[in-house]
Amino acid sequence: MGDHLWQKYRTVYTYDEYDYYLIEEYTKIDEGDGWVDFSMIMYEYDFNGNVLEAVAMSVDDSGVMENDSRASFTYDGDQLCEAVYQEWEDGAWENETKEVYTYNGDITTVLYWDWNGNNWSSDELWTYTRTGNTIELVMQYMQGGAWQNESRYVFTLDYDENILEITIEAWVNNALWQFMENFVYHYEGGVYVSMTVHFGPYGDPDYRCDFSYENGNAVHGEYKHRMANGQYEPVDGEIEMAYGFNYDKKTFYGSVVEMTYFDVTQVDENVQTANFKVYPVPAENEISIEAEGFQKAEIYNLTGQKLMESVQNTMNVEALASGLYMVKVYDQNGQSQMQRFVVK
Repeated sequence: MGDHLWQKYRTVYTYDEYDYYLIEEYTKIDEGDGWVDFSMIMYEYDFNGNVLEAVAMSVDDSGVMENDSRASFTYDGDQLCEAVYQEWEDGAWENETKEVYTYNGDITTVLYWDWNGNNWSSDELWTYTRTGNTIELVMQYMQGGAWQNESRYVFTLDYDENILEITIEAWVNNALWQFMENFVYHYEGGVYVSMTVHFGPYGDPDYRCDFSYENGNAVHGEYKHRMANGQYEPVDGEIEMAYGFNYDKKTFYGSVVEMTYFDVTQVDENVQTANFKVYPVPAENEISIEAEGFQKAEIYNLTGQKLMESVQNTMNVEALASGLYMVKVYDQNGQSQMQRFVVK
């Protein structure tokens, strides 16, 4: 067997004085000779908690941390209006791409621009239309001074905004939409356990990916083809599992499926039997806590990092990204219990 090079990464997250907003991510790498600087991302926010700027830096060949890329955002209230992406070139920021957002009821358009060195030129137009739990995305490109259809995605969501199904179509012969692929996502108890993929009549054989979990972590994956009898049978072994950067990556046939990796090693045994109530579930703007003798509450992410605390039994969670969190509640005797809750 040949030699293998193992790289390890470690990221330190720094929050503001209130442990509320993430302001810096600092990553080090170990290739066998100890930890050395690798990259850094810094965030700036407006008064409403919207990200105004994100600057990424990386270590150059001489070991010096230097600017790499920058994203700048503008808003109308809480609605994103424009995003500009730049690269660091010859000691200055150079434009790369731009996204301009417009809103009209249930219709959102995103106009993509490229920088040609002197001016912005329109490149693609994406139009999202939402009807109930269905979102249609039409992608178009510019040709001959007019927008031309390219592809269409139809997303079906459940009540919790989980994706149940994605259908992809292509615009053929400037005349009609033709079915290309269909992805169906399967859940059990709110956990994503499998995905079935169907192709058009001239595509590859249908396949399915099944995932199994232990303590909230995906620990096993299996890749299956649809056989002539309609059944799905395993082929070419298991899906490779690799953990890093808070993601669980499953690799098969050159593709990577990413799923959030939950570390529940710090969860107390009493999580499942906590005698206080947290609602609503899932939460969107704030959570309320009903607990006898309530003294204070703390919110943690699943790596055990405290994000916020309050002596009030209602807590604003608008600034938290969608996902799974832990709330730790103390009573007047200083005793505590923990319970999971979901932010939508």
